[in-house]
Amino acid sequence: MAPVSSGLQNMSGSDLSRKRARPDPSSRPTTGASLTERDKILELIRSRANRGIWSADIKRETNIPQTIVQKQIKMLLSNKLIKEVTDIRHKSRKVYMAAEFEPSDEISGGTWFSGGSLNKEVINDVRKRCKQQIMMLKAATSDMIYKGMKKSDPNITYTMQQIGDILQSLVIDKEVEEIKSTGKGDFANVPAGKVCYRTVQSSSRTQVGALASIPCGVCPRLRDCTPDGEISPRNCEYYKQWLGAEYF
Repeated sequence: MAPVSSGLQNMSGSDLSRKRARPDPSSRPTTGASLTERDKILELIRSRANRGIWSADIKRETNIPQTIVQKQIKMLLSNKLIKEVTDIRHKSRKVYMAAEFEPSDEISGGTWFSGGSLNKEVINDVRKRCKQQIMMLKAATSDMIYKGMKKSDPNITYTMQQIGDILQSLVIDKEVEEIKSTGKGDFANVPAGKVCYRTVQSSSRTQVGALASIPCGVCPRLRDCTPDGEISPRNCEYYKQWLGAEYF
């Protein structure tokens, strides 16, 4: 029988290197598959941009077991690569979005929603501003109301569509009425035949008393108003309009 040493001598150097390079199955890394699954999930979430994707759809589209999907999502969240967002249409669903995107209005509800809930404070503020413009002008189109709001506060970021939505809510609540202008009287500032808005004329409003319609009640700058300050009843155009006086 040939000695072992002679057998080794007969093996070429390349044969030895290949033999040494052969990995031990027990020492193979186990993270490769996980990384691939994580990348698949992240790529899918990013592909949905600002619309996000429901966790159940992630499982269905990647064909990855639910337990692994949950584990990888948890890792992606901890690494701040994705975030969980609220879809106002399906609040019970877990929806994920890549960190670099902001939810679309369809998902978040837009300006009127915050954290998936209706932002009543913001809505009430805009409603007051709209009514303030209508009271000042007696009758006004949505465009006139929008321009008046921008003039009084250049920092507002609402769109014409959003102001239109608020005006419709005021009409539904019977706080203002949508009517065609006659071009005369209260409608002097609006071309005849043009659709505009004015405060609801009703006997119940009259019974409350004249003080109920003072523009101060809906003025967004009321807290800044003082008798001798920069903002005061003496230089308030809305207050003059309400009094019908020009002698301040």
